[in-house]
Amino acid sequence: MRLAFVVNNYPPKVGGVETHVHSLVRRLRGLGHDVLVVTLADEPGTTMEDGVEVIRLREHLRVGDVLGFPALGTSRRLARLLREHDVEAVSVHTRFFPMTWIGLRAGRRAGAAVIHTEHGSDHVVSDSALIATASRLVDRTLGRRVLRSADAVLGVSEAVTSFVRRLSGRSAQVFYNAIDPSPRPETGSRYPAVERLVFVGRLVPGKGADLFVDVVAGLSLDRPHLEAVILGDGPERGSIAERIRAAGQQDRIRLRGRVDADEVRRELRGATLVNPTVLAEGFQTTLLEALDVDGRVATFPVPGAALLREQGYPVEIAAEPTAEALLDAVRRVQRADADTPPLRGWFWGDRATEYEEILAHVVQGGSRRG
Repeated sequence: MRLAFVVNNYPPKVGGVETHVHSLVRRLRGLGHDVLVVTLADEPGTTMEDGVEVIRLREHLRVGDVLGFPALGTSRRLARLLREHDVEAVSVHTRFFPMTWIGLRAGRRAGAAVIHTEHGSDHVVSDSALIATASRLVDRTLGRRVLRSADAVLGVSEAVTSFVRRLSGRSAQVFYNAIDPSPRPETGSRYPAVERLVFVGRLVPGKGADLFVDVVAGLSLDRPHLEAVILGDGPERGSIAERIRAAGQQDRIRLRGRVDADEVRRELRGATLVNPTVLAEGFQTTLLEALDVDGRVATFPVPGAALLREQGYPVEIAAEPTAEALLDAVRRVQRADADTPPLRGWFWGDRATEYEEILAHVVQGGSRRG
């Protein structure tokens, strides 16, 4: 099958959607499909990456660190490109990205089926009234149009499919996020889970690095050998560093900044992932990455956490979004039975085969509209 992924961001840009798309693209290529990626970048050009042709168009007017716009007329030029490549299906991701709208329109012009995957479980959460208002306006206009117009809509968790229904009235199929499996070590875990806590995420309001510091400080009162690390960077790094100093935890909490995916998993191995986010998460693959390397998870209520707990994995969910409730969840999960099942069914090999079946159904005319 000839497929095109039309997305705003693609590696080397980093983020949850970027990882999802990149992993799915590589796996579909491995299944024998002809895959094209069209994305935005500062420097335009065409490269071959993992056997996949990646076309980078020049990005204009970038807003923040995730949202950019292509040149005027891109929809028409993209439709011509899709026809030249005989693309049968176009994959677009997240309702508010400009390339999602353009990919939908170009796919229609080229006569291709369009499959939209939604990654957000609610409207964008922001301390800025302007950003919150603008994002809701986009959701209720262009975002709603994408959700209603695509031939199939997928959501990376039940929370996401519920949001799709609320926003558009459209039924979406759950298509869970996934990870690539980690290599198994020759020896056991490097650190006992009761002595090591890890935070992974951007240092922005709502992600919860500030609450992570509070949890570490609370646990350290009776755990002198406790270690902690914060992986991630962002505008709140300075204030988080100051919070660490004010809590007297500068010798216990390492503020490492952004690290690559392999290093994240090394830090997570055998540790307890503390996940205090209150943002509109779709499905955080960090939860899966921690479980895949013999770690445990203490989290605020987020998509996927309850399901993982029901499946028998060491996941504890705070009763409410407070530092005290999260501290209690950490203590509970660290008392859990160490003999837990290995992670199964949550890898990209599983998910790519599922996506292949969805593609075949939609391309053959079986729209999944609800």
